[in-house]
Amino acid sequence: MKQLAFVMALGGCALAAIPALADRALVIGAPEEQRRGLLRSAPMEDTAEALRNAGFEVITADAASIGEMRSALSDFMDGLSEEERAVVHLSGRFVRGDGRNWLLVRDLEQLPNLATVDDVGLSVETVLAIAGHLQGRSVVAIGQESGDGTPGEGLDAGLGLETIPQGVTVVRGGGAEIAAFVAGPLLEEGRNLPESIAQANNVTGQGFLSEIVAFLPEGQERPTAQPNEAEVERALWQATQAQDSVDAYEAYLDRYPEGYFADEAKASIDRIQNEPNREARMAEEALGLDRTARRQIQENLALLGHAPGTPDGVFGPASRSAITRFQGANGFPSNGYLTRPQIDRIALQADKRQAENEAEARRQQLAQEKADRETWAALGEGSDEAGLRTYLERYPDGLFAPIANERLDRIEAEAKAADAELERRDWEQARKADTETAYRAYLSTHPNGANADAAKTRIAKLSEPQQDKASDAPDAPDKATRKAAREVEAELGLTDMSRTLVERRLQQLGYEPGPVDGTFDRETRAAIRKFQSDRGMEVTGFMDQQTAIGMVSAIGGVLGNITQ
Repeated sequence: MKQLAFVMALGGCALAAIPALADRALVIGAPEEQRRGLLRSAPMEDTAEALRNAGFEVITADAASIGEMRSALSDFMDGLSEEERAVVHLSGRFVRGDGRNWLLVRDLEQLPNLATVDDVGLSVETVLAIAGHLQGRSVVAIGQESGDGTPGEGLDAGLGLETIPQGVTVVRGGGAEIAAFVAGPLLEEGRNLPESIAQANNVTGQGFLSEIVAFLPEGQERPTAQPNEAEVERALWQATQAQDSVDAYEAYLDRYPEGYFADEAKASIDRIQNEPNREARMAEEALGLDRTARRQIQENLALLGHAPGTPDGVFGPASRSAITRFQGANGFPSNGYLTRPQIDRIALQADKRQAENEAEARRQQLAQEKADRETWAALGEGSDEAGLRTYLERYPDGLFAPIANERLDRIEAEAKAADAELERRDWEQARKADTETAYRAYLSTHPNGANADAAKTRIAKLSEPQQDKASDAPDAPDKATRKAAREVEAELGLTDMSRTLVERRLQQLGYEPGPVDGTFDRETRAAIRKFQSDRGMEVTGFMDQQTAIGMVSAIGGVLGNITQ
């Protein structure tokens, strides 16, 4: 209440007439009570007090309310053209989009998009247009501050001033740097604006920058301006909001029963009187819990099984419900707001639960290790491949998994080496025999062997049509004879079964026709020629009626139709 009483006292002395020569200033940004001067100290220069001491009529507005900012801008504009000079100090978070710029209401939970920004943002272009009423005599100082979150669709963070009205000076920089500029170099008498900007740290100037005229003439008598009634009411309202109590709002209404903020004050009184657990909420707020502390509390509540939701450091509905459950389970009033003893109790129980969980985890680990060791022993401690594979299927990350994997790798490497040696020997035998039968035997045993492709290539070579190879045999007939013999054999119409029986009969007679598979290859042709030669027949290597008759007794009825 000391802050409120001070502002009320200030209001009592603020009714004196404002000197006619007082210049005008508008300060929008941090609330009055957060600046050094009117109520209490803060790390930033109090530009309102500095401007007032320099003879300016100062209008201030807290950036927490768009209505308050627009009301202050309206008061600033009223009669501005009659003043000597004007200063506007805007500080906070700015966004830009579609060629325009806005100063946002502070502490927004959700940043606007291009469609909604006018509801929560003061148009910078409007401020510049109003400042343009005093061409060559107005300065707009803009202090930009950062914040969390990303602006919505159509907006970007920061300023993007495309045009500045004629005769208006714009000075930009960080929040603290601009505050120091306005309270310092800007108000030094006898300096022109380029000199003032050059003297400041990390600020830049745009627009009207005359080196001829000083912004504040040196030696000119400048009376100290007193706050006007609107400024006093606004300062009182800011202090009232800071108190946020029924007594504070009633004190404001006693002073301004029809004031600009009267309806809001009445609504705030109703809110306070109808708010459940208000004292509990304010007591928790007085603890000053930061986001890290809140996140730790959420993690502890989760450990205790109270399900506070995602531990993000924000006490939303899920967290409040979790707090209420904890309070009910521990004999505290179930209001959803914490006290220091409750926070300590949560931490103590969470530490105990964590210790219990760690002990249980250790017990389970020991039991698993015991079962692991027993399984290893029961499977022969890795003495054979089957035992090793069974162990790894059950305990892929077990105590003995490294040993089991190493032994399996060794077993597999040895088996691979043995397979390679067997494949090498079989290939050597196939190459030595160099027959289709030998190569097929190799492929049967090693279908994917290192020499499989070579074996297939050799088989294809050996299986080429006999007319291309017949001349290789010393007893082969001439080309014309072979052609005629081939046509005779074709007329017999031998089936695969007939060809197989021919090969089998030749094999029984000791003529080595090669594989008995129904295919007359080079070995079969050689056997037929040998059979024909031994029986005084014409040697062609092809079947004909005479050759078939010579074999009919062994082949029986299958070839009987050939001779008829």
